[in-house]
Amino acid sequence: GCDGSVLLDTVNNGSKAEKDAIPNRSLKGFDVIDDIKNAIEKVCPNVVSCADILALAARDAVSAPFKRRLWNVALGRRDGRISLASETNGNIPSPFADFTSLLQTFNNKTLDVNDLVVLS
Repeated sequence: GCDGSVLLDTVNNGSKAEKDAIPNRSLKGFDVIDDIKNAIEKVCPNVVSCADILALAARDAVSAPFKRRLWNVALGRRDGRISLASETNGNIPSPFADFTSLLQTFNNKTLDVNDLVVLS
């Protein structure tokens, strides 16, 4: 989500975190975000959220082949403190989903095949 809650680890309270939910198991790079956050904290502690770092890293990863930033990222997100795998169910398609089930998931959110292609 926009609050970076996917970065939170599962704790011993019995509830799995978002990153451990089936739709998110294909996500990688959590260690990279942790490294970036640690470096930023050394220079300006408690200023930049993990959610903003994630948004900037996503923009820069997509923009890198073009050697320029493709869009501006509005900053000022706050980090979430709650992360529940159960909140991903029905909201994020499984990495194993075929086209038909992806389209149905998008249709359930009032998105169409064009949205599916763009967001995929």
